[in-house]
Amino acid sequence: MNDTARFVTFPLGAECYALDSIQVKELVMPSRVYSFPHTMPALEGVLVRNGAVIPVCDLRSSFGQGKERNVYVIALCNYQGRTETVAFPVSGDCKLVQGERSDAPEKVTFVAGLLRTGGRTLPLLDLDGIVAHCIQSGLAFAGEAKQ
Repeated sequence: MNDTARFVTFPLGAECYALDSIQVKELVMPSRVYSFPHTMPALEGVLVRNGAVIPVCDLRSSFGQGKERNVYVIALCNYQGRTETVAFPVSGDCKLVQGERSDAPEKVTFVAGLLRTGGRTLPLLDLDGIVAHCIQSGLAFAGEAKQ
């Protein structure tokens, strides 16, 4: 499958990734992230944006990202048949690019495909898979905490 479309690229740790621009609702500068005690490790906290409470996923464990927060990507994902809004911090500039999407040659964790743009090939982030993983690890964490 090859499709030409627009994508948002962003750094996570030392690597650059992309999301289909249709998934990205907005990019916001770091603001207050409200954290709560006894929450799952993958949940950094929540942002309040235009009256909506948006969970912030901590991708550092999956992508080795440092503590620097330049921007939050607020994006749409699918979880259990529903469209949900999530946010995640990135450590550098985001760019809107046009490119060609193709299937990944092999199954790679949290990679939905490949983006070819400007002579580079970037992995397309599987945000749906990441959110499902964060929730599942959170449920496991909650189960361990009860014992």
